[in-house]
Amino acid sequence: MRGGANLSIFGSSNILSLDFGSNSIKGVVGKQTKKGLAINKGFSIDLPENLYTDGEITDLDQMTYLLRSGLSDNKVDKLESYAIVNSTKIVMREVNLPMVSDEELESIINFQLEDYIPINPQDYVVNYLDLGFVMEDGEERKKVLLVGIPRTIILSHLTLMKNVELKPSVMDYHGNAISKLIHVGGEVNDSFPSGGTVACVDIGAKSTNVSIVKEGTVMVSRVVQTGSENIIKSIMEAHPDLERSRIIEIINECEDISVKPVGTDLESEVMFKVYDQIFMLLDSVEMIIRYYKTREVANDVNLIMIYGRFSELKGLAKLFNGFFDVEATVLKYLPNIEFSGDISKYANAIGGLVRRKEVKRK
Repeated sequence: MRGGANLSIFGSSNILSLDFGSNSIKGVVGKQTKKGLAINKGFSIDLPENLYTDGEITDLDQMTYLLRSGLSDNKVDKLESYAIVNSTKIVMREVNLPMVSDEELESIINFQLEDYIPINPQDYVVNYLDLGFVMEDGEERKKVLLVGIPRTIILSHLTLMKNVELKPSVMDYHGNAISKLIHVGGEVNDSFPSGGTVACVDIGAKSTNVSIVKEGTVMVSRVVQTGSENIIKSIMEAHPDLERSRIIEIINECEDISVKPVGTDLESEVMFKVYDQIFMLLDSVEMIIRYYKTREVANDVNLIMIYGRFSELKGLAKLFNGFFDVEATVLKYLPNIEFSGDISKYANAIGGLVRRKEVKRK
């Protein structure tokens, strides 16, 4: 896991960024520019169920075969590559440390890590994000966010990428990737200012990642074990005779999920189940936002940005807006990102391309 260069330094070569998820690997090829990011290719590699679970590769040989085939099918060269991962096993802690040099700070973290995070240091690689300064008991201290990723996750992805002859150089996690995308992207959908605090809600297949991003820096990142597949499976359990394809068709035909279904026909019953499951997700998101708000009196959320595979559900932003009484939008466009594909689908992979100086290495 490695920190990156200052935003004023731009490479001339394309980088491959791979976002690993439970049902697919999403990849983009692009580079950082003076304006933002230029993406010239986006692709997705489907994965069978349970091959990739909570950041863990369960069958390295099969994953190697699928990744090699996917890269070949999409004509992706053997590029320098970044891996973007997410897992409930990733640990994060915000701590205040003495005002010392970077080298001394790293020594403090190294020798006192167990005082800050209840983990075995040998099992994790820990980096930190510089969050600025804070006054504590009349003394100025440095606020940092410690981020620990299990070594098993790092080594398995490193081995995978080397198996397919890529050149792995950076590992990142979803919360930091989306914060960097917001940092360089500009006004969300050309309407919502990129400053302030944004709650980023990534609704995936088996989980939802919630990241609170303040002025381009991730402050909180949590994984909620609810995603689109969980919702579909709950409907299949209630209606065992209903085919999966028909369930998806009914969901896609919904005109406005913010309106509670009231009918007794099959379609209304299915959508009521979806509605009910989304409200359970909203409760989980609300707990994370409340946690962030209670950390400091001034903490607030100015915008909720929804993205991921389930974000196209009509009326979803309206539902979020009504629940939280905060402006909500589905990510569609960022002016500083040059990309002809679906930015919502590839947001984590695109954000992973950004390197910036505040990502420190321990």
